[in-house]
Amino acid sequence: MQESATEVHNAIQKALQAFQEMKYPVTKSQLIDKAKSLNARNEVIQAIETIPDKEYHSSSDVLQEFKGIQNVMQAFREVKFPATKNQLIEEAKKLNARSEVINALEACSDREYTNFSDVIKECKAKSELAKPR
Repeated sequence: MQESATEVHNAIQKALQAFQEMKYPVTKSQLIDKAKSLNARNEVIQAIETIPDKEYHSSSDVLQEFKGIQNVMQAFREVKFPATKNQLIEEAKKLNARSEVINALEACSDREYTNFSDVIKECKAKSELAKPR
């Protein structure tokens, strides 16, 4: 069964609620460990892996980082998978996704993606390679 963007969104919301109970400051690594301890979906772990590797001083800081990810999920709610890179970019543009989202999608391989998790995994790696050092 293919996961929906709504299911992933709900799983991220559950993780964010758990993050509110953590003692701050925390690192990205600690957020990943917390999500794993909750048996969070793989997509949630992947989403956490996409946020900047820094110290977070409150759950609000973490939530701010997740807003971009949630914008991507919103863009993909109506996408029927499998979908091509161009279809994903067009959908994101229609929904006025942030430029970071468009840039990440443009960095992806020009292929067909089978589900939302496939997009996150591929595009995260490609966009990190494209970042200036």
